[in-house]
Formats: sequence, structure tokens, C-alpha cells
Amino acid sequence: MAPEKRYEQLEGEELYRRLATGRPMVLLDVRTEAEFIEGHIPGSKLIPLQNLDARVAEVPNSGTPITVISESGQRSTNACKLLAENDCNPLFDLKGGFKGWPGPVSTGLEAGTYHQHGITPSSFLVKNFDLLPKGVALDFVMGEGRNAIYLATRGFDVDGVDPDPKAVEHARIASRKLGVPIRAIVGNVEDGTYIIPIESYDVIIVFNYLHRPLFRDIRDGLVPGGVLVYQTYTAEHARFRRPNDPEALLEPEELRKQFSDWEILRYRELTGASREGDMRAVAGIVARKPA
Repeated sequence: MAPEKRYEQLEGEELYRRLATGRPMVLLDVRTEAEFIEGHIPGSKLIPLQNLDARVAEVPNSGTPITVISESGQRSTNACKLLAENDCNPLFDLKGGFKGWPGPVSTGLEAGTYHQHGITPSSFLVKNFDLLPKGVALDFVMGEGRNAIYLATRGFDVDGVDPDPKAVEHARIASRKLGVPIRAIVGNVEDGTYIIPIESYDVIIVFNYLHRPLFRDIRDGLVPGGVLVYQTYTAEHARFRRPNDPEALLEPEELRKQFSDWEILRYRELTGASREGDMRAVAGIVARKPA
């Protein structure tokens, strides 16, 4: 009798969609370090196949699905068998390997660096999604659109603004690929090339960016009863990595004080490891504008 198969194959397009829509996933890359440096799926953890048996305890195994990635799909099959023997589950083998991946690619080892080509939306946004009123949303300084695309997949009409034309183009391509177009706009409040229109948005989100005059623009841009989701780095973060310019870092309790006259639905300040494993210090707020 053939042994029971304890893993499934997952198409690259389906993996991309799951990541973009906020479904949790551990990405385990079992290629060599040289292959990984040349290109890999953003957020992947590297454990080469030849080291996996000795390092299997490093694979997160708390019930979050694990997708194993090799170059063309052969080494990942062997890795899935080894992981299944160690009771890791649920398990997926990326069909066709990294060569079949249709999404954005990162390079380098990424240890302690900012992910330039993120796919998965911010966990702070996902966890607080149920607090958001449906309608029109603005993702300000959206980067390559991971959070804007997430909101679009959940039914929002989304504007995404960023000063980097290349990032905006990446966001447009990604949103079209997923069938959830967003209005991706090149603009910058700091030089006046973009101004948030007054009382136009039900939701405004800002991540990993600080320009203090923006607080006033957010107040004006949300409709009464609209909700702000804002998370960025605090002064404590300078101990770990960039940004380390004080002008780009929040003071303790600064976000709470800025919106103390609003209904604060969630607030947190934390220092610890991100889901990519690097250390960070952030503050986040979800606040409702008075009706």
C-alpha cells in the first residue's frame, strides 16, 4: 500500500492571491543561499534542504500553513516529506518552484532590512479590519500597494498614493493581476504635488511613514465617522535599524495625543520581532473621527 501523502501542491497564482488577501502563510525556501540571494519570494525563510533535518525545529509549526519553495519543484518535494515526518502541517509544495512564481521578487538575505517588495498586508490592518466602515479608502504612501490591494480585495474603492513612480507602477500591475484595480496615484504631500481632498474618505491608512503636517490633512480628509489606521516607527526603533532620523520617528504616546479628541478604537506601542524576524519598535492607532 502506498504511503499517505501528507502535503498538497499549490499553484504560484493561488499562493500569490492568498498572500495578497492576508491569509497567513509560512514561506520556507529550501534552495541554496546563492539562489536565495539572487531572488526569492518576499518574506521567505531560508533553510537549505541539506540543513533542514538539523534545523527542522526552526520551522514555525503552530498550525499556520507552510509553503515550501525550491527552484523548480524537486527539492521542495523532498523537504515536504521530511517536514511531514516531523508532524509539520498543513504543508504545501509550490508547484513548479520559484520558477513558477508570478509575483514580486526580493534579493539579498534581507536580515534586518526593510522589505521593499512586500505582498502580505500589515497584520495590524488585518487584525483591525472589522472596525473599518465600508466605502472609499486612501492608502497614503502605499509603497507597492500591499495594503491598498488588500482593502480592494475586501470590497473597498481604493486610492493609493506614493511619491515613487516605480512603486506606483508595481502596485498597478499587481492589482490588475489580482483582478482588483486600484486608483494608483503618484503624489507627495511634502512638496504639494498631492493634497488629500476634504471629507472624501471613509478610511485612511498610513504605514511606515511620518510627516507631522499630515495629521491635519487626515483630520480634514476623513468624513465624519470615518476611521484612521496609522502605524509607524517610534524613537525606540533607532536602536535596531533605519529609519533613525528623529523627525521620522514617533515620540512615546504621540499618536494617541494627536487624536485624543477622537474615539480611539485600538492603540498599541510595542518593541519586538516582526513576522519577518527582525527587531522593530512601532506604535499603531485605529481612531474614529467624531460624527
